[in-house]
Amino acid sequence: MKTFKSYVDNPDEDENDEEIKKRASSFFQNDLNPHLLPGEKTVTEADSVLCFVPFTEKKQGISGKLFITNFKLTFLTGDRSSYDQQNRRQRNKLIDDGDIPLTNIESIYQVVSGGKRKKLLPNTTVSTLTKYLEIHCKDFRTHVFGFKFTPKDQIKKITNAVIHYAFPSKSWLLYAYEYAKNLQPTGNGTVSNTPLYSNADDWERELNRCGCTKWNVCDVNRGYCVSQSMPERFVLPMNLMSYDELMKAASQFNENRLPAWCYTHTNGASLVRMAEMYAESELADYVGNSLSSEMYIRTYCNRLKTAIQLADVNKGYPVEMDLTKLCPSLKDVQASYERLKELIFIDSGKDFAVQDISWFSSLEGTKWLTCVSQCLKVACDAAKHLENHTVIIKEPDSRHYCCLISSLVQILLDRHFRTRLGFQSLIQREWVAMGYPFQREGCLVQDSSKSNTEYIPLFLLFLDCVWQLTQQYPSGFAFSETYLVTLWDSVHMGIFETFLFDCCHQRSRYHIDARWQQRLFLPSTWDWNVQFSDDDQSFFNNPLYVMKTNPDVNEALNKAKYLQSSLRSKIPTQELYSYELQNLEGSNLCIDGTKSLKGYRLTPLTGAACMKLWTQCYLRWQTPAQIIGGGNPSQYLQQCVMVEEILCLLHKIEALKKNSAKSANSLARTRSDLVFSMALDTPRTTELLANTYLSSSFPFSSVQRLSREEKSVFTPISLFLEHSTIDYDYSNDDD
Repeated sequence: MKTFKSYVDNPDEDENDEEIKKRASSFFQNDLNPHLLPGEKTVTEADSVLCFVPFTEKKQGISGKLFITNFKLTFLTGDRSSYDQQNRRQRNKLIDDGDIPLTNIESIYQVVSGGKRKKLLPNTTVSTLTKYLEIHCKDFRTHVFGFKFTPKDQIKKITNAVIHYAFPSKSWLLYAYEYAKNLQPTGNGTVSNTPLYSNADDWERELNRCGCTKWNVCDVNRGYCVSQSMPERFVLPMNLMSYDELMKAASQFNENRLPAWCYTHTNGASLVRMAEMYAESELADYVGNSLSSEMYIRTYCNRLKTAIQLADVNKGYPVEMDLTKLCPSLKDVQASYERLKELIFIDSGKDFAVQDISWFSSLEGTKWLTCVSQCLKVACDAAKHLENHTVIIKEPDSRHYCCLISSLVQILLDRHFRTRLGFQSLIQREWVAMGYPFQREGCLVQDSSKSNTEYIPLFLLFLDCVWQLTQQYPSGFAFSETYLVTLWDSVHMGIFETFLFDCCHQRSRYHIDARWQQRLFLPSTWDWNVQFSDDDQSFFNNPLYVMKTNPDVNEALNKAKYLQSSLRSKIPTQELYSYELQNLEGSNLCIDGTKSLKGYRLTPLTGAACMKLWTQCYLRWQTPAQIIGGGNPSQYLQQCVMVEEILCLLHKIEALKKNSAKSANSLARTRSDLVFSMALDTPRTTELLANTYLSSSFPFSSVQRLSREEKSVFTPISLFLEHSTIDYDYSNDDD
């Protein structure tokens, strides 16, 4: 194979200059400009920047240009052979592999000559010369850039620019505003069928789905006149109070947040979230001398609880759960997260080797899995109470743990929320609509009263809890862990309205902000087509769930179990298959995906010893921790092949039953929407499967560039199909 140098030094005699330039362009790209989204502008750039390969002790890397735009930090190199996109499966339409959204940057470290390292804080200006710049991201990835050959004036400009744009002081300085002003509306007005709970119809549909007859949608907060942190419409017990009485009652609660309905179980008991009431001394100032503060509190508190109790068909007294006492404090979660980051944010192979010696004790010392365990235990206790009584969960503002615990309870009790659509609607209702402060707690905008380290990853804690459930019930969820990780990454993209605001009121002000005299709209995270192709979205689906819920596959498995049972005495080895099949279906889960799962409650183990580290999320960028050719992705892909083979065989059986080639050719085959169901649809996908090498970080982090000898050892994705019986002709089958 000729290199670029051999073409230049030893060109063919009859080769003209244009041909030489054409060959050179295949190796080097001279026009380096970042791909810009609508409203995105380049702020500054730096030449001859070194981007180091992780875990190479800054001895390996590539040279290129570093750009800062009002949306991202992006690194581009003219050496096209350095781009290793073929080994990275997931491809985002909005950002390239060398792009870092500014809202994804959590902290920035400057290393000067002499090796002194310091953290760069918001609203600061750097005057010293930077040798290395370390970027720590919220997706647990570390980027290191060197400026040995960069002009000095460019070094200072690029360093100060990334500080300024990564940590804006006002929300309107976020790139999302420029993006919305220049974004062309799609015109379809749909968001993948996920309800946004911005109108009464969405709430009514959820009430009807739960069979609620004693709760109704109220608009007492129309125009956000009662509470700015609650939605305009939410659910209260029927015939609770008059409008004036509700206004007075709201004044008793923190941020004027009235108790609100979350969910009604099949037995008629409901889950309610409630903020704490103000202290009596504060109420006395509000009430005056017309009525004692104690009497005022008791009057409305008792009326509210009585109304909630009457809405329960069992008429039992509600069980109150104080989440501030049951769940870890927010400070404990934040401290645990900081310790977890110290364990994960490693860029040196030597540091990794030292840390590996005491990995388990260090992981235990973070207390992160303890926090996960505590939250799951509280959710399980609440779900158990809900089988007999209405449950009221409360905390000071009902905007933090109420979101997390109410969501987990509904996942445990209702299989609808274990589907992608149900899960997305749950997050939209319990987190987005009910006012979880994503902008504030995600440090998207820097509050002068807070430091950049005060990042509270409560939503990450929730996703980790859900991941733990998927590990204990592998066939109980329609979505995969890749979906959960991608959802976490989307939180920090910074251009989706779903996770950009603190509450519906802030979102509404953005939509009609008079600053630009126009209505502005941003896409929703739930419109996954904005970010990913159908190929990439196929990795969001769980093959074990397809096996359980697809009627054709389900029937085939039932027949296989019956046949295996009848042959057990003759073929003892089939007992092993029976055991594996039962495990495949999931603990305590019946194959039948319809009637048997109605009202089924998950009862997971919640002890800290049963918790696992979510490696695909936390360790996907740590090259030494990658299992080449194995890990969970290997099992996942084999399960996808299994489902496709079953569907293919079922199609052949149906074709044979038709007893004629003509009728068989007209028989369409069922698609699973898994990765291999569309594997050979396009040449691009076929080539990608052959060139993608599997690791435990698939489909996020690629295996570093392999030599020809190494490629013969490692596993390309296409190898999973080499000995399969899958037929990719979905329109007909001539076999």
